[in-house]
This record gives sequence, structure tokens and C-alpha cells, in this order.
Amino acid sequence: MKEMRYVYKEKAAKNMVGKYSLVIPVIIIFGIITSGISTLTTSYRPKYEVDWNTFERTLVDPGNPSMVFLFGIFAFVVGAIIYYATTKMFIQTANDEMPVIEDILVVGLKDNPFRSIVLQFLIDLFVFLWALLFIIPGIVKSYAYSMSFYLAQRKPELAANEALDLSKKITKGYKMDLFILDLSYLGWYFIGLFTFGILWLWIVPKHMTARTLYFKEIYEISFPTPLIIDGEIID
Repeated sequence: MKEMRYVYKEKAAKNMVGKYSLVIPVIIIFGIITSGISTLTTSYRPKYEVDWNTFERTLVDPGNPSMVFLFGIFAFVVGAIIYYATTKMFIQTANDEMPVIEDILVVGLKDNPFRSIVLQFLIDLFVFLWALLFIIPGIVKSYAYSMSFYLAQRKPELAANEALDLSKKITKGYKMDLFILDLSYLGWYFIGLFTFGILWLWIVPKHMTARTLYFKEIYEISFPTPLIIDGEIID
């Protein structure tokens, strides 16, 4: 980490000034969509009654496993598309640009949604397989793959597996810094519990913008912008 951690956090807070009125509605809209799908999925799950004297459960409604499966797939697909869209939004806030709500809401459907779905599937699959060894390897790998969607934005020509491999390569040596940056926001998320999560609407944008600022730095170290003088590229 070239800068001290607080520099990314301060810059993220500064960049978010005047943008909450754009970012928070997007978070709420996406939250409503995912919550709605989750509620529908839950309505088809088996239902039990619990005898609190014996703690025995009695099945009262078998539910519909097929619908649970279908809604689970639908939730996964929507989640991948939303993650791509929010990644773009936080790239914009990290660049101190004003996100356009209408663009963010549809960008996940416009910019190769199939790649986003495959990318999310690969991330989840590999993190799960590593976590089977032990929880720590799973966490390490989640940070190794954490730049995948960012790279998919910065390098649109990358296939899903290429974004995954490149993320793993360029986060080498930076995973602990990313983990500590995330950990530094844990106290704010805990305080947010006492506001029924309302405070998270302000914490999440700052956190994700700070994270994206660090992604931007890692990216620029790996892919420095060439210096051009009089039309010639200077090494």
C-alpha cells in the first residue's frame, strides 16, 4: 500500500461528498430487488412448527423444492449483474465522477451480462473449493479474486477466466492490505446495527470507494499509463 490506510479512507469520504443522493437510491433499488427475490424464495421453502418444550420440529408444509432451486438460480444471476453495476458505480466515485442512476441500473444488462454470471460462478466455485480445505484459504482466495469485476470493467476484452487469473496475479502481495482496509470499517458496520442498518447506506459507499481507490492503485502499478511527449511514448 503506497499510501497510509487513512489516506484512502479520507479520499473516499471526500469523493462521496455530493454523491450520496445518487448512490444511496441505487443501493436501495438493488436492495429491494434482491430482498424481493429472497422473500419469494423463502415462501417456497419447507415450513416447520417447533415444539419449544422438546425442541422437535414438525413439517407442516413441504414447500416446493423446484421453485426454490429456480429462484436460487435467478437470485445468483441477478446478484452477478448487480455486482457488475455497483462495481462500475464505485469506479466512478473513486474517479470523483458523478454516477448516472439510469446508466448504473442497466449497465449490468448491457455490458456482457453472461460474462458477469460466469465470472461470479467461477469466483464462488473456487472460493468454496478452497474453503473446504479450511476457512482461511477460502478467505485468502476471495481477496485474490476480489479485483475480477474491477478488471472486467477496466479491460472489457477479458473473458471471465482471464479476469479471474489476472486478479489473482496482480493482487499478489496486496491481499493483507486489502483485508486490513476492510477490517478498519468493521467498527462502523457494528455501530450501524444500532441504526437498524440505516447508517450502512453511508458506510458502504465510503468503504467501497476506498476499496476501489486501492484497486485503482494496484491496477496502475501493473499497467502504468505510458508517458507521451510530442507523440512519442517514453519508457
